[in-house]
Amino acid sequence: MAEDESKKESAEKGVKYAYLDLLATTLTEHEKTLDRLIERLEKISENLAELSQTGELEEPARSEVGASKPEQLETLTYMKIKLNRPADELKKIVESLKE
Repeated sequence: MAEDESKKESAEKGVKYAYLDLLATTLTEHEKTLDRLIERLEKISENLAELSQTGELEEPARSEVGASKPEQLETLTYMKIKLNRPADELKKIVESLKE
């Protein structure tokens, strides 16, 4: 009986380790995929910045019906900031975005 219980516990541990191994492998693959996507986005962002600085990036023509005045347009910015910064530093960052 003790041998059967020992084998059963061993099999259960094996299943748990197999699950953890699968989970770790899956997370590693997702991390690699995300890294590749981030690198692609960084390259695209750099290319867009270069194009906008050289003036090669032209604004598409707008129709009069759907056109908005520049004062009415809003900008949405996403940022990744460590929140363990002092509040005045975070305030300065946000204020610089308003300019």
